[in-house]
Amino acid sequence: MTKKVESRRFSAQRTWGDVPWSYSAICREIRRHLKRRGWPLWKLDDTAGWQDGYAGKALNPASPTGRVAGYDLIDLAFEALAGRGYRLLLVPADFDAADPTAIRTMLDEQDQAEAERIATLIDLAAHTNRIPKIATA
Repeated sequence: MTKKVESRRFSAQRTWGDVPWSYSAICREIRRHLKRRGWPLWKLDDTAGWQDGYAGKALNPASPTGRVAGYDLIDLAFEALAGRGYRLLLVPADFDAADPTAIRTMLDEQDQAEAERIATLIDLAAHTNRIPKIATA
């Protein structure tokens, strides 16, 4: 981590070294979708239900007025850009994109892991008095 830099307002400002790499990657992906659709930032604010000007702050966390959006606000942005039922796929740096079945294999692994997680929650609910949070949402 790098030291925080004093901004003009004499408050601590984040530098790009302070912003988690995964958050930077999410911001890049959101910006890519915005560019593909030709949307300005205000349209993301309106569609996601964010307050006016928040997209500029959330997508530029190292700026003097930048913010790091929480997972619930990121979810609203993803839904605004991709609709309900979007999927995220973490792709390793050494991934071979030339193999046409590689992405399908990764998506199938993701589906299997999610199915196992849901089965565990169902099993837990069946054998205890606990109701899984997924059932209450």
